[in-house]
Formats: sequence, C-alpha cells, structure tokens
Amino acid sequence: ISYRYLLRLALNTNTNEMRRRCRSHLPIILASVTSCILISRAAYSSALSILPDSAINTIERGGIAIVPNFIPPSEVSRLRADATDLYRDGHFIVDALAGYGAKAGAKDKSSFDPSKDRAVLPAYIPSQKRNGPFVSSTLGDVDGRKGLTSTISALRSDLARALDRPGLDTPDGGDNHEISFTRFGPGAMLARHIDEHHEEVKGRAGWSRPTRRSISWLVYLNEEDWDADSDGGMLRTYERKVPSEYAVGSRDGDLQIGWLTPAPNDPRERPVFLDGRRGGVSGKCALYIDSDDGGRKVYLTKEFNADPYLLLTSDFFVQNLLIKNHDLGSRFHYLEQPKSGLTAYLGEDPGERVKDVAPLGGTLVAFDSVALPHEVMPTMTRERWAASGWFHEKQQPEPMGRQIIL
Repeated sequence: ISYRYLLRLALNTNTNEMRRRCRSHLPIILASVTSCILISRAAYSSALSILPDSAINTIERGGIAIVPNFIPPSEVSRLRADATDLYRDGHFIVDALAGYGAKAGAKDKSSFDPSKDRAVLPAYIPSQKRNGPFVSSTLGDVDGRKGLTSTISALRSDLARALDRPGLDTPDGGDNHEISFTRFGPGAMLARHIDEHHEEVKGRAGWSRPTRRSISWLVYLNEEDWDADSDGGMLRTYERKVPSEYAVGSRDGDLQIGWLTPAPNDPRERPVFLDGRRGGVSGKCALYIDSDDGGRKVYLTKEFNADPYLLLTSDFFVQNLLIKNHDLGSRFHYLEQPKSGLTAYLGEDPGERVKDVAPLGGTLVAFDSVALPHEVMPTMTRERWAASGWFHEKQQPEPMGRQIIL
C-alpha cells in the first residue's frame, strides 16, 4: 500500500468510514508510521507529495502539469453523478462567458439557450458575498464533495511547499480558494485568455480585492469513453517553445506581464514583471527581469504611467517606445496582448507552441494563473464536466499614493 493511498484514505472519507477502513489497515498504517519516523524529513515530505517533481517543475517554468488518474474512476463517476443531478435540479449558475453565450446573446438574447453554454456550481458567490451550493450541507452528495475538497486542499498545501508560495496554504474561504463544478454544454467554448492580470491593467478596481489567483486547476469528470477528436472540449494551452529559465508568475508581489524571448547572446526565456508601485504610487510603473543569478531586479524601462501605456498598447509599442534598448525591446512579448486591430495585424507571439489536453475523466491539470494563456475548444454533442478552481495568494497592499488611473 502506498503513502499516496494512505493520504487519500485519510482525506476522502467521512469520520465513521475512516475509522472502519483504518481498523482494517491498522497493521499497515502502524508499520508505515514507524517507517516515517525512521526516514529523513526530506524523504518524508517527498513520500507524502501527491504531485510528482516533474509536475512541480513544469508549473514553476510556465507550463501545464498533467496528472492522469489523479482520482480513481469510482470517484469520477460519483462526482459526475452529483454534478449532473444538481444541474438537472437547477442549482448551477449559467455565466454566459463561453463562446456560445457571447455569440447568441449578441445576436438575440431571446435565442440564448443556457443548456448550450457554460454553467458552474460555485462554493462562493462574490457578487452576493455568500456561500454557494457547492458547499451546501443539504444538497446532493455532500460527502463526495467534501472528499474532493479535502484532496484539493492537500494539493494546495503540496504546491505551497514545493513552489515556495506559502501564501497558498491558508484555510479555505471565499477570498482565497475558488472551487466549483463546471459544465460545458454542446457547442460551448472559452476564448483564449489568462486567469489573472496585474492590478494596474484592471483599472480602478485592480487593488480592491485582498487576494489574487495564483494557481489554476481542473479535475475532469467525463465518461471513460470521451474521445477528444469526436467529442471536442480540449483545453488548448500556449506554452513557451523554450521553457522559462526562471520561476514565472510573480516576483515580490509584482505580477508577470510578458516575456523576453531567447536571443543568440542570451538563450534564456525570461519572464518580464511589472513594478506598478514606484514610489508607493499606483500607476507609476516600470518593467524588469531577473538578473542572471536571480538575485536582483534589472529594469528594462524608465518610469511610465499605466494609463494609457498599459491599457491601449501592443507588443510593438512596448518593443519600440517603452524599452529603449532595441536589442532587448525586440524580444518583448505580452503574455496576452490587449485586443485591437493592431494586434491582429501584427500577429501572435512566435515564441509560443500549442499544447492540447484531452478532458479525460480523473485527469488533473494545474498551471500558473498569470503565466499560461489558454482556451477551451468547442464541445460537440456531449456535456463536458469538471471540478475546477483557483488557489489564491494575498494581493499586494494598495499603494498609499494618489491614483493615476482615471
């Protein structure tokens, strides 16, 4: 019996069931505990890790970690049945964010069919500042959802330690962990996007929340016979052709907004971060990268105002006007350029590569919420089910200086 099994045994059962199952495995558990006492602390941490080291490294360098069979088929079926029943009973919320909803709503709101769009069963509803149906103690398979939440909480602790993001490992709450069931109806899709943006590109509301998204995750709950070629619904990600040389996402609270692509005299892929608090003033910005040894900040630009430079701009603008060193400027690309006619004309980032992930039941995917652009390809004729969410970290404190963004 594996340590991973023992961990999930403890996490995925209610109290009575845990006692019954633990009694039957008591000799094994006692032997395992004795072994844990004898091994080193590092080996102990590795044994209890529910993610392989390769997955941690992939996330840290800006890619998508894919872990097949993260939960067994029996749990997939149980959770899918719960999600299906709760959807049929009207407890899901249609958000109309998927491509079908945007398209149908723009043409004729009366023609909008919610069964063909994305719907969620959230644990928290921010607009109403109350808990959502996912954490209800009276709806559906409460124990099944609690088991999933416990497993995901263990995942969060694992990532907090392995990625050195201690702010992830905090008690569940509406402001620090989003979790939900998600349903994509036939025809639903999500356009390319990133899950979190720097405070200064969000306008006045950018500093209003106490936390921000740090890690995105999904566990797919589809049937075993799901065929990505005929059923669709793949998660399409845009990884770097050359993995980042440095940890992605944020640096001292400053979020990443772009990349410097490799060059003959510098073969490293370098994340570019935005310091949006120069002099303690919101909107006073500068771009920087890590020094070669990772020990200090190397600024690429002089100070500039967030508005309008970050709100109405493109790779071309930053390359040629903000970064004065032409050799460095020509290497800059946004994580996700602001959409405009100029963006379409100039084309996409040549440093990206497409990586598709089939939504196979039981598979876990996880990635940095800031650094990885992605989209959901259209589903065909079937419903696409998942449990999904975001682990949060504390956002930077709001600058005390005057607001420059109007």
